[in-house]
Amino acid sequence: MGLEIAAGKIGQAVAQQAARAWLAKRRKDRDRTASLAELAAEELAKPHQRARLEHLVEGIGHQVTEQLEPVLERCGSLPDNEIEAALTAVLDALREIDLSDDALLADDADPEVLARRIRRQIPAENGPAVRLYDLALDQACRYLVQVVRQLPSFQPRALAEVLSRASAQTAQLDEILARLPRTSLHAPQGTSTDDEFRDEYLRYLAASLDRLELLGLSMKNRPKLALSVAYLSLTVSGTGRGNRDWFGSPDDRAHSGVRIESALRHRTLVRGEAGSGKTTLLDWVAVTAARAGFTGDLSEWNDRVPFPIRLRRYADAPLPAPEQFLDHAAPWLAGLMPQGWAHRCLRSGRALVLVDGVDEVPPGKRHVVRDWLRELCLAFPDARVVVTSRPAAADQEWLGEQGFASVLLEQMGPTDVKVFIERWHEAARGAASLPCPVDALPEAQRKLLSQLDSREHLRALAANPLLCAMLCALNLGRTSELPRNRMELYQAALTMLLDLRDAEREIAGLLTTTEKTVLLRDLAWRLTLGGRSQLPTLKVREHVARKVGSMPNVDADPDAIVTHLLERSGVVREPVPGQVDFVHRTFQEYLAGQEAMQDGQVETLAGHAHQDSWSETIVLACGHGQRAQVSELLTEVLDRADREPTRARRLRLLAAACLETITDIDAGVHDRVDEVIRTRLVPPRSKKETRSLVTIGHRVLRYLPACLDELSEAAAVATVRTAALTATPEALTKLAGYANDPRSEVQRELAEGWLHFDPQRYAEEVLADAPLQRGAIMVKARRLFPHLPVLQHLAAVKVAVSREDTPDTLSFLDDVPSLVQVSLSLRGEVDLSPLGAHPRLSVVALFGAREFTGLDTITGLRELRTANIHQDKALADIEFLRGTRLEHVSLSAVEPGADVSPFDGLPLDYLGLHDWPPYDDLSLLALLPRLTDLALLGSTASSAVLGLERYAPKLVTLRLLGPVAEGLSVARVLPNLRLLVLWGKGMTLDLRPLEGLPLRIRLDRSDRHVGLDRVTVDRWI
Repeated sequence: MGLEIAAGKIGQAVAQQAARAWLAKRRKDRDRTASLAELAAEELAKPHQRARLEHLVEGIGHQVTEQLEPVLERCGSLPDNEIEAALTAVLDALREIDLSDDALLADDADPEVLARRIRRQIPAENGPAVRLYDLALDQACRYLVQVVRQLPSFQPRALAEVLSRASAQTAQLDEILARLPRTSLHAPQGTSTDDEFRDEYLRYLAASLDRLELLGLSMKNRPKLALSVAYLSLTVSGTGRGNRDWFGSPDDRAHSGVRIESALRHRTLVRGEAGSGKTTLLDWVAVTAARAGFTGDLSEWNDRVPFPIRLRRYADAPLPAPEQFLDHAAPWLAGLMPQGWAHRCLRSGRALVLVDGVDEVPPGKRHVVRDWLRELCLAFPDARVVVTSRPAAADQEWLGEQGFASVLLEQMGPTDVKVFIERWHEAARGAASLPCPVDALPEAQRKLLSQLDSREHLRALAANPLLCAMLCALNLGRTSELPRNRMELYQAALTMLLDLRDAEREIAGLLTTTEKTVLLRDLAWRLTLGGRSQLPTLKVREHVARKVGSMPNVDADPDAIVTHLLERSGVVREPVPGQVDFVHRTFQEYLAGQEAMQDGQVETLAGHAHQDSWSETIVLACGHGQRAQVSELLTEVLDRADREPTRARRLRLLAAACLETITDIDAGVHDRVDEVIRTRLVPPRSKKETRSLVTIGHRVLRYLPACLDELSEAAAVATVRTAALTATPEALTKLAGYANDPRSEVQRELAEGWLHFDPQRYAEEVLADAPLQRGAIMVKARRLFPHLPVLQHLAAVKVAVSREDTPDTLSFLDDVPSLVQVSLSLRGEVDLSPLGAHPRLSVVALFGAREFTGLDTITGLRELRTANIHQDKALADIEFLRGTRLEHVSLSAVEPGADVSPFDGLPLDYLGLHDWPPYDDLSLLALLPRLTDLALLGSTASSAVLGLERYAPKLVTLRLLGPVAEGLSVARVLPNLRLLVLWGKGMTLDLRPLEGLPLRIRLDRSDRHVGLDRVTVDRWI
């Protein structure tokens, strides 16, 4: 019994019972359990009158059916036998229940009471479909009560007369049933207002977050730039989900130099240093999702509902439940939210949870955050979640068990810096107050870009978005030289923010700049000691009142001082009513470090040196300290490293990082730090160690070896990466010395480094005479194309640029020499004809376009061995495969009935099919006798797994992505199977059928697994 038939039967049962109760009310002296025919015969002597009653009841049944069917479809994924059992039980309950209770016919009859009575008198059996039973029974009771209420009133008139007027009543009933909330456990009050509230919430969110403050300009007149306009996409490296597990080969749209929009996955941990743009990224995602403005890789996020969550606001409070998600993101709308709405968004997979600032949670509470995220993902596996943190607070595996991919925000390259500066100055035109005339902005921009070109230290600073913004602001108002290092830059920015041009506008200040600094230093130190990033406004007032007691020249009221700091300092703010924080955490760390040294808190700093949340404060404190203080601090940090082996590397890295800001230190202590770097930290042993080494800054270059001959391949690769990540001109000399190392992975890493430098200089100074990977190089940005001719040993070019860097036509590849491989994400309609100009192509991997035309170009590429063709529209045919020499093919959906004979004779060893029509079998595989590796993705994964042993007995590898729960037993009848890759996209997978098999198994952490203890997991993906 299908859902449609079941809904019809339940509808008729509701109508029959309602009519029986109605007629029994008219005949109080009769048995209320009499049949409808018996009750009707008492008053309706003529056949046509009884027919009219039957027509009325039948019409009511159809009305109920029409409303009930979409409710029951929520459980349509259950097996047919479970659906039939549950709905048969509902029918039996409706037919058997005694409806003689007068409460059913009262004006205030309660359907919930009726449903509870039915459950009490006729208990249901537990089973997989119990939710369907509950849903159908509850809704049927609601319809039953509404039908009885709306039938004609029980006046002592002839039933025939009542029936003659019933048509108007049934029309009214139809309207009422349509308005009746379709309630459930997840929607106890229905969902009728969900869409209206969603639209209002998204409008509010888009408006409230679509702003980007130009940090460094006057607080009062600081222009707000539309974030949606000014947003600059940044690049990431990291460990996104390996597509090699689905497409059978390495994902050449690789994990370095990728734009963040292309790297975001179902669950993503975004890691980035201070000022790298993490919060801005989440705000942009929220605004773009709210306006359905995504294109490319994130287009499927357009119908998602963003829930921004700032973890700093929960330092002293429990983390929010779904019903509290709006308390901070949209407090003015939280009270209007329909009951259960946030849960419904999460459960349906429409939610986009944006969690900002793991590093802003005290270290002792971070495990609570991780547990909260784990529970969130278990309860709502289809919700998309993005989490941000500084790297020191969360390594790339911090959320690995929850199925999170991890990416690391990279510093801006030269091109990005120029774009950033252009957008900053364009936005500054909207400022009501500037330190220069508006028409002077173009010249200021040219001046800054010129200084960046000529001064290496400024280029290093500008690679960080926060510091680049500060340089832009300082450049507008300075005639003297711009700062040479971070300490000078922060101090100059603070001086400008604290002054706020009040003197220029002849505004009298309540406090001097020095007095403001003293108070803010104290506040920053108290926040840091407490492991916090914000405080209640009342607490801030208490701290200010206490500090003012030691400032003899300040006699203003503490409330007035707090107000003045919030309104006039430009350094602290009130992000939400009643809470105060610094406009950027970097300012808190800079001022806290200054206060620590001013107050002689060296011992306190050393005691917290192992905590990542204190690292930046300690580094900046060294820039403020006197020689004796700095020497004492680093001595204690290194002594702790010797005493505490489990913390030794972190402590030694911290001591080395402090050299960046120190201006004067005891020579013996300096020598000790130098020795630690040379003997304990450099060269790095693996890629994992490179990121922490970069915290030392560009001076790490002086410790790296001049050549790589004495290093293992892993250490050599890590050394190249360390030099490249400094992204400084000095690194070019070091990398040039490594360029002749012939090892393949070293050459791959040198090619990766190209993204971090001026492309022309890097090509000329590093890659010009490099052997590359036997003459091959992977190119991941279009801006590198013009410089390929400089590479003397170039024999093969592989192109894998991001979607954002890919135009709408493949003609952009026309001038790429020796092209052998393309891996691209595209959009719209794309003509493949330009690929015909590259006869050496051996790999073509194209994803994301609405439709590819010119597919016959594939047929003409005689060297082609791999073709991955994935488009949104179903392929009309696969004729382009016929007669090729392809060994590796992956295809998106084809139209039902498409001819599969082009597979015949292909020497395929790998085949991937995504959302192919649900054939009863995959007999087409019999055309591929060499096939050893099969990937079934999407709906294909569940359509034909159980026949594979007949058509593909030689399979060694099977990859299933999609609803695969029913097909795992096939592994027992594939004699050669050795690798099984499974991703159920959040579903529960029963692994017990795999017990005892000689298999390597790869699983996704976002799935739930039964019998995990009975199998050996080769790798989590």
